[in-house]
Formats: sequence, C-alpha cells, structure tokens
Amino acid sequence: MKMKNFVIVTLISGIGLFSCDNTRKDTVTETTVPAPIDTVASDAATITTIAQQATRDGNGIVIKNDEVPDTIRTSFTTKYPRVKKSEWYRYQPVEEDEMKMDDSYYYVRFNDNGADYTTWYNNRGEWVKTATKVPGNKNLPDAVNKYINVNYPGYTIEEISKENDKDMDMYEIKMNKGDSKVKLKILPNGKVFKRKRN
Repeated sequence: MKMKNFVIVTLISGIGLFSCDNTRKDTVTETTVPAPIDTVASDAATITTIAQQATRDGNGIVIKNDEVPDTIRTSFTTKYPRVKKSEWYRYQPVEEDEMKMDDSYYYVRFNDNGADYTTWYNNRGEWVKTATKVPGNKNLPDAVNKYINVNYPGYTIEEISKENDKDMDMYEIKMNKGDSKVKLKILPNGKVFKRKRN
C-alpha cells in the first residue's frame, strides 16, 4: 500500500512539474551568430578598421523590416535594388568584443543572383561590409591557394567567405586537420591579414 501511494505521489509531482512550465514560446530569442565585424564607429576610418578585424561572436536579434532605420533600408535598397527577400538582424556585441558598445550595427542576409550574402551597416546607414560564401578553393585566387598548399598541407577547408569593405577584399578560410583548427583572413595576393588557431 505504501509503495502504491509513493508511486501515485511521484506521478502527481511529475505532472505538476510539466504543467508549471509557462515558458513563452512566442518571444523573440537571441541567437549567437557569427559576426564578421565588431561594433561602433565614429568616423569612416574607424568603420574601415572595424570591418577588417577578425570575426567575433555577438547576439544577432532578428528584427522586422519596419524596425530597421530608414537610412539603413534606403542604403540597402540603393545598393541592392533587385533583392526582394531579406532577413534583418540587430547586432548586440558581447563583452568580449572589447569594443565600445554605444553603437549598434545592423546586418541583413539575402540572396542576390543565386549567391547568399550578409551585409553590415552602422546605425547611421553607412555600409560597412559585405560577405558571401565561396564554394570551394577552386574559386580562390592562385596566390591564396598557393599559400594554403605550402603552409597547411593536409588541412581540410571547412568554409570560405569572401569579404568586401570600403578598402579591400579578403577571404576568411576555416580549416582543420584532426584536432587542429585554423581560421585565416587572407588577402587576394596571399598575404595573411589575421590568423587564429584553436
């Protein structure tokens, strides 16, 4: 009898725990997304410097089209007039960014002419940078492939992105060989701009 009562009490407790979960499922959630740049810029030179820095993680919050400042939407539609579908995010830096956090960036993901892009703007509507995935190392400049072949033999390329800002193009290449992981930011001429090992 005692065992039967114990089982009943346990079942009722379990049901109570499940029924008390009133977590809202319809709220906007923050997701950690790769962000090609950091935040904050006070002038054009600073914007360029920020756009050239290594990737950092932050919180990208999905926002509705009408939540994007008019200056940013105008800048985007002027630069990419053919794009009909896009998804906007407000970037919130994390403390580890080691940047001032008094300015927010916005970025938009979209497809143009069959390629996926991410484009960044500061909150004044100034274009900061655009990144797109590169399908395989056969689409890299010869100098970049040569550098990888000489310096990272046996590594497998996981992902390649081409980034463009106001001053330069560069490639971000993620590679691995067993437990060794490397992320390169490399210029089209084969010069390494930034290197990170895990």
